[in-house]
Amino acid sequence: MYGYRYHIITCISVFLALGLGLLLGGTFGEQVIVKEQVQLLDRLEDRYTQAKAENVKLKQESVDLDTKGRQLLHVVSQVSDHYVQDRLPGKKVAILQLEPTELSALLTTLEKAGANVTSTTLITNSRLLYDPAGLSELGKGMAHAEGVTAQERQQRLLEGVVDSLYREGSDSTLLTELQEKQALTVNGTVAQAPDALILIGGAGDENRQRLLSLDVPLLKVLQSRGLTVVGTEPSEAAHSGVRYYREHGVSTVDNVDQTTGLVALIDVLGGAKGHFGVKKTAEALLPKLTNAKEVSAQ
Repeated sequence: MYGYRYHIITCISVFLALGLGLLLGGTFGEQVIVKEQVQLLDRLEDRYTQAKAENVKLKQESVDLDTKGRQLLHVVSQVSDHYVQDRLPGKKVAILQLEPTELSALLTTLEKAGANVTSTTLITNSRLLYDPAGLSELGKGMAHAEGVTAQERQQRLLEGVVDSLYREGSDSTLLTELQEKQALTVNGTVAQAPDALILIGGAGDENRQRLLSLDVPLLKVLQSRGLTVVGTEPSEAAHSGVRYYREHGVSTVDNVDQTTGLVALIDVLGGAKGHFGVKKTAEALLPKLTNAKEVSAQ
């Protein structure tokens, strides 16, 4: 039999072996973990370096594109003055704004084209022209017969507005009432039929409901009166109305606040058909050039 001392030595040996194993395992384990961490950091650093290089490249491409864009706009701006010059001699054009828009560039372009702007009308409170509560306060003498629905009332009211603005010899009483109610403002000569009407739409978030509730019914009335309508809007309009104009067969320009949009508009007013601009609803930026010889000769 083994003695007591043998058992003590055996136990000590086992514990020493376990301790040595733990020590060696921990050391090698730490080395493996450290090595993996170093490799991971190396990979992350490589990815960061690559992403940084790609970012620098993209920034440079963006700068180059921005420079080329400015150069193109500069060229278009210079050429556009010659291109639109006297393209619409004596053409009577009216402007109807459903959304407030700066008109100075548009008016200048129309003037260069030789057009005569007969009137500019701005809808200042569109809800009065489509909201049932607003409709109940307007045009009482013409649209409030017993049994008339809100939709019928709006139809009659819009017909009255369009006739007062664009039909020869119409009574201006309704326009006076609408201006007193601050529903719209009018400048120029009313009760005169234009050769073409520029409808400026698009909507901000607060007027999104107007696109269907007013724009579409109004467009139908304008067309029923035989008016030639061009649907336009600024390029930055939060909500576009172009697709509604397209559905009703109206030519459109979706960037009337830009030089290319103004050039396209002059072409459309001159007889071009289609949908032009910078949005996905556009078919092209500009109509096909029809008078290249005249432009190059000037």
